[in-house]
This record gives sequence, C-alpha cells and structure tokens, in this order.
Amino acid sequence: MYKKIVVFILLSALLVPDVLANSFKDNFTWGFDSSIWTPRSGDNGSPFGCTFEPGLISPSSHGITLVVDNNKCAELQSTNTITYGKVQGALKTGNTPGTVSSIFTYTSWFDEPGRAWQEIDIEFLPSLGNVVHTNIIYQPNGGVYQSWEEDIDLAQFGVNIQNELVEIGFEWSVNQIRWFIYNSQGIEQTIRVMYKDNGDGNLTNNEIPAYAWPVDNTKLMINHWHGDNSEQAYYFPGQYYQSSAWAYYDFIQYTAN
Repeated sequence: MYKKIVVFILLSALLVPDVLANSFKDNFTWGFDSSIWTPRSGDNGSPFGCTFEPGLISPSSHGITLVVDNNKCAELQSTNTITYGKVQGALKTGNTPGTVSSIFTYTSWFDEPGRAWQEIDIEFLPSLGNVVHTNIIYQPNGGVYQSWEEDIDLAQFGVNIQNELVEIGFEWSVNQIRWFIYNSQGIEQTIRVMYKDNGDGNLTNNEIPAYAWPVDNTKLMINHWHGDNSEQAYYFPGQYYQSSAWAYYDFIQYTAN
C-alpha cells in the first residue's frame, strides 16, 4: 500500500484494548463472528471515495461478501489484537477497476501513544489484473514513511483471483515474513519472503532494517473499497467508474506461534 493512502490507515483505526486473540478460524457462516470482528463505520478521506458501512457486509450460508457501491464500502477489524503467527484466507475479488480488497495487519500511535505505524499487506487491485500486491509499512509517529512493496503475478501459480476462490496468506515471525499461496493443485507455494536485517552491515533487497520490523500486537483486518479518482489515486487503486462491486471472503484463519 502506498504512502499516498496514508490517510486511510490513520483514520481507519478503532481504539480497542490491546488484548491478544487466541488462534481462530471464522468460516463466516451466515455472517461474521462478532466475538472476533468489529465492522467499521466512517470516512477515510482522499484517495478513498467511499464511507465504510456495516450494512455493506452481506452474509450467506458460507462466506461473506464485502460490497462496494458508489461512495460506499466495507471493512472488518479484529476485536482483539494478534502477534506472530500465520494468517490465511480464501477470497475472490471480481474485476471492477478502481477497487481494492485486502487482508492485512495494522497498528499505530492511534492504538498506543508513541507506537509506530506497522503493517503487513495482501491487496488485490483489479486495475493491475491477476496480481497480488504485498507490502510491509513502517512509520514512527511524526517520522519518515517507509514501505517494501512487491507485485506478484498469480498466473504462474495457475490461479486467477478475479475468476476463482484463491487461498493466500502470510506467516509472520520474529525475523521473517513469508507470503504464500495455494496453487491450482492445492499445494502451498511461497511467493515472497522478507527478513529482518541480521546486522551484518549489508542490507539486501529482501531485508528490512531491524528498527522497522513489525513487533507490536496488531489488528487483523479485511476490507473492500474504491478510490476517488483523484490524481493520487490514479495508480492505487486506479480509475473507478461508479460500478457496484463485490469481494467474497470464504474464511479467515489466524494460528498463533
């Protein structure tokens, strides 16, 4: 996720007690588990072109749909926080340009004074095609924003997020973040790995400085939103044409280390 959408992250936070969640799996059967999730209400400002509304989260017998409409969008945030562990889910995004659907962690000074903004992202932008946008974000309160982004083409794994249910996730530990996907044969495949700098004085392309490594208890979040067609939204998330859209989430699972 790019710096240009910093307003989203800062305004998206809800102040909740920093209570650690146990491992869980929500199959979203006839809706979300209210002991795990809190629906978001509110407006993030530009480049978001929509207000989060709980009524845009639609239940079914298995799975939930997060709906986007002109000026409206949807988000769930974990009620409690998580720490090192494995996060995974299955979703399908549709192909409406100008929208974003996500699975990500988030915490910042809004959760605890003096805390840095820390985030681990899985994001899908139909404007980019059959691609997953992965990212790690770090910014101290009042300090310099940094991110480590990589877009990964999903065709090489034989899956298409816009046409089929795709299972994807990341594993976060004290010195490694590993993103993975289940390929067309149902086999888990690593798609990216980032490491905490080992202090040897040589920061490689797949290393993050130790000071920027996500360490704090954090919310787990899923959302679906559209951009406002401003200049800063030109690439992320792209031009939005006032079309209704959906993102279907089959399940979300967190396994604590």
